[in-house]
Amino acid sequence: MNQQKFTAIALCCLLPICMANETHTPQIHSASQAAQLLKQDANLYRVDDKLYRSEQLQAEDKAAIAEHNIQSIVNLRFFKRNTTAKVFADNTHIKLINKPLTTWHITPKDLAEVLWEIEQQQKHGAVLVHCYHGADRTGIVIAMYRVVYQNWSLVDAKAEMQQGGFGYHSIWKNLDKLFTENTVAEIRAHLAQLRQNS
Repeated sequence: MNQQKFTAIALCCLLPICMANETHTPQIHSASQAAQLLKQDANLYRVDDKLYRSEQLQAEDKAAIAEHNIQSIVNLRFFKRNTTAKVFADNTHIKLINKPLTTWHITPKDLAEVLWEIEQQQKHGAVLVHCYHGADRTGIVIAMYRVVYQNWSLVDAKAEMQQGGFGYHSIWKNLDKLFTENTVAEIRAHLAQLRQNS
C-alpha cells in the first residue's frame, strides 16, 4: 500500500474519533454583555443596567451599593438570611426581599419565582441578587436570567456560571442538570402563569 492511500485511510478512521472528542467552545460575548467586576472582595458584578450579583454583603459594601443606585436586594440564602437586613437596617430606601433557595434542591418553579421577583423589582430600579458565596444559587439564577431575558444559549450561560470567576463549586451536579431546554420551558411556563395571575 502506498503512503498516500495509507494516509487517506488513517484520516478516514481517525476523524470520527477526533470529532466525537470535540467539546463545544462557548461563545465569547462582547465586553458589554460580560459581567463586569465592581468589587472583588464582595464578589460584586454588574450583569446589566438593571441587575447585579454578589456574595453576602457586609457593612463595608454599602458604599458600592449606593454608588450603583441599587434599589432592591433579593436574598437567596436559606440559613442566616437576616444578615442582609442587619447590614442594611439604616438604608430604608432599599427594598429587601427574601427568596430562600437550598442549593441541593432547586426546581424550575423556584427559579421562575426568583426571576419573577427580579422582573417586578426592576420596574423600580436596579436589583442585586446574592446568596452566601455569590456563586452557586446566585449563579444558576443569573444563568437562567441570561437564557430567558437575554437569549443566551444554555451552553454559554452555563460556561459563565462555572468559568466566569465567581467561585462556582463543582460539587453541585444537580445545578448542571438544570441546563436543559425542558427546564427553560418550565421556567417560561411558570413565568407566564405568574404574569397572568398578577
